[in-house]
Amino acid sequence: MNRNEADSLASDYVLGTLSGPELAEFEANLARNPELQRQVAAWERRLTPLAATLPAVEPRASVWDAIEAALDEAGPPATVTVRAREGEWRMLVPGTEIKVLMVDREAGFQSFLLRLAPGTLLPPHDHSILEECLLLEGDMLIGDRAYSQGDYHAALPGSRHAPISTRNGGIVFIRSELRPEMLG
Repeated sequence: MNRNEADSLASDYVLGTLSGPELAEFEANLARNPELQRQVAAWERRLTPLAATLPAVEPRASVWDAIEAALDEAGPPATVTVRAREGEWRMLVPGTEIKVLMVDREAGFQSFLLRLAPGTLLPPHDHSILEECLLLEGDMLIGDRAYSQGDYHAALPGSRHAPISTRNGGIVFIRSELRPEMLG
């Protein structure tokens, strides 16, 4: 993101107009980017005096209820939460759907779920960085090694994954290197 984009996002953040994945990505960047932190602070200095000129208004009870509900949903600052009902499953390849949970372009990694239909076969692939897999549901084979619900597998940098398959289907959590072709 260039300086103008960062400044625009910083102003939107201070005004409270960012939401969803855009807010989550901004807050993740904000937590580790001192320049972005300075831009947010500058916008807060610009806008805070304007707020002091507005008359005090007591919100209706329903507004407070909505605010409390939104705060419960938002979670702590500089965190990302994706609820089970949120996000979008899309077809990655026939028999495999992906739901992206988190993308960190600067660090070069992504976290996602794969939903594998029964009989799915994914081709072998290489890893330039660590990839972590946790089988959440169903069954999975990596080569001829069987995995069941709760099993963890890590592919170390420089390794090559054997073909991945499933007999009955499954859902796998994966944290791996950023592969733009997977983001759609």
